[in-house]
Amino acid sequence: MGGCFIVWGVMKLRGGYAYLVPLLTRIGIPQAKALALLVGVCEVIGGVGVVLGYPLTTFSLLFALWFLLTALVTKRDDANQMLLHIGMCGGFIALATAGPGSLALFGGTPVGIWTVLP
Repeated sequence: MGGCFIVWGVMKLRGGYAYLVPLLTRIGIPQAKALALLVGVCEVIGGVGVVLGYPLTTFSLLFALWFLLTALVTKRDDANQMLLHIGMCGGFIALATAGPGSLALFGGTPVGIWTVLP
């Protein structure tokens, strides 16, 4: 699930944000281009965190909230897309509940400086 966000984030950072800017402008968000680039950065960082398995719970819950908000704010005109986003929200909640597992970075248990992250 994190791999999708890495790809989407890199695409936004390489100029793919152009489709997002008109949508953000239409719903009244100022500085839409800066926000679209920030979304790309957050997607890459969060995607890497999910793939590595740390801090999986934090990133999974943030992505679940992200999918819920995008479903309710930007996808309410398209029932299929809205249901897809709500389903992905549920998937990330399930991932946060299941936990990182033994293949995660640090075995899911942080050490050293990494202990400050939830």
